[in-house]
Amino acid sequence: MFVVAILLTLAAAQCGQPQVVEKEVVVTKEVEKQVVVTQVVEKEVVVTKEVEKVVTQEVVKEVAPERVEITYWIFGSEGQAKLDNGELWSDFYGRVVNEYEKTHPGVAINWALRGGESGGTTLYIDSAVTAGTPPDIYYDDIFRVNKFAQQGLLETVDGALTDEDRAAYPPEFLALMTDKAGKLYAIPAGTGYQAYLINKTMFEEAGLTDLLPKDPDRTWTTEEFMKACRAINKPPEHYCTMFFAKTPSSDAEFNAYFGGFPGCDMFDPAQQKYVVNSPACLEAMQFLHSLSEEGLIVPGPAGLTDDDSELYLKRKEIAMRGYGFSYRGTIKNGLADGSIEPPLDYELVNYPNKPGAPPAPMGTWNPHVWSVFKQEDPKKLAVILDFINYMQKPDIVVQIAAGWQDVAIRKDTINPWKDDPDWQWVVPLVAKIGAKNYYYWQGVPCNYTEVRLAWAEARQAFWEPDADIQQILDDFVEKANGIITDCQ
Repeated sequence: MFVVAILLTLAAAQCGQPQVVEKEVVVTKEVEKQVVVTQVVEKEVVVTKEVEKVVTQEVVKEVAPERVEITYWIFGSEGQAKLDNGELWSDFYGRVVNEYEKTHPGVAINWALRGGESGGTTLYIDSAVTAGTPPDIYYDDIFRVNKFAQQGLLETVDGALTDEDRAAYPPEFLALMTDKAGKLYAIPAGTGYQAYLINKTMFEEAGLTDLLPKDPDRTWTTEEFMKACRAINKPPEHYCTMFFAKTPSSDAEFNAYFGGFPGCDMFDPAQQKYVVNSPACLEAMQFLHSLSEEGLIVPGPAGLTDDDSELYLKRKEIAMRGYGFSYRGTIKNGLADGSIEPPLDYELVNYPNKPGAPPAPMGTWNPHVWSVFKQEDPKKLAVILDFINYMQKPDIVVQIAAGWQDVAIRKDTINPWKDDPDWQWVVPLVAKIGAKNYYYWQGVPCNYTEVRLAWAEARQAFWEPDADIQQILDDFVEKANGIITDCQ
């Protein structure tokens, strides 16, 4: 008997398969002896014939797959909780990433929460890109992602969506993140509405609930807003409201006031110019500055951080605040974990509009998106796109959106707020008056981050007691239009 070993190797069909299988085929030749007996006269003749019999065996061996490591940077801060259920974002991402890795041996997703606006988002990513060490996957605000697309630093991510996935997205959202060549440079997760949050308990205890907006629309004029603001203001115990101007963070909350002043737009997409120095915007800024002049906002230099904003709300030292849906999550979590002493009931209303003007279109968030920095290894890119496909599926993306008090942009997801009274109020209002992103809606000019920094500087100057508002707006528009010259 003898053995001949033949090895047949099956290469992995693609990255991300559970294992590489090596099949060993063993061929054994066995020899059979057959005896044939014949009689010739008185002499016996024995003839022996050897016959070969082939036996084949297959032996399957498991071989460790090639290791693929992916870096994934995420909008959000360490220790930050999801606004829908209080789960830490770090626990959430740890769970969903582990589930992916279990079914994809050899794939390691090295994820990290890299801050939210003032918490470090821009600093981390800009430093990494400058050093030539960006993450593989970057999940952040569409307009921060967009600047890297404009610099040619991002991969096309069309391959992360099946035809079924693509059909689930509203075309206008995909158009917002499609480059001039018609390729997707990002995939959206969720978006939501600004609204305006009021500490209803504070107004009830002061006997001033009659000054608040009424159902069903909960809209009010700037005169009604100021009347309520002056009545509830009781310094230094508590103030009507507060603003934030230290970094670009919270600018969307500030800009949402522009909706109540028709003709006030930050940006004109048709002319590709910033136009926030218009008479309508000057009127809006004068209204906002009057809050400071009358002592209706928390005093001190413009520069309170996002965390300070939460603390003022939790300590019941402000009565009203923009970023309503976000801060309602803060209240819900604070009451649940004991960081807010009850009672603190809230109400969401619309931003005010000047007398005689229509209600302000509801302000919207900038959607957060997945993007991919340029890759040299096509196998690694395939794994990255497969992972993004996993993250944007309905069961996971709806949890991400809900964690920011958003709804998922995919049309085939479950709405986590379908029984929520706040959403039951805002959805019909948006259907009636519309919604708008107050930076710009119909396009994304280049160098967005630099423009936001310039706007943050303008807002800081704006809060100074002797601010020349028109000059501040003129200077910003000149600077911003210089920054976006490349957009032409």
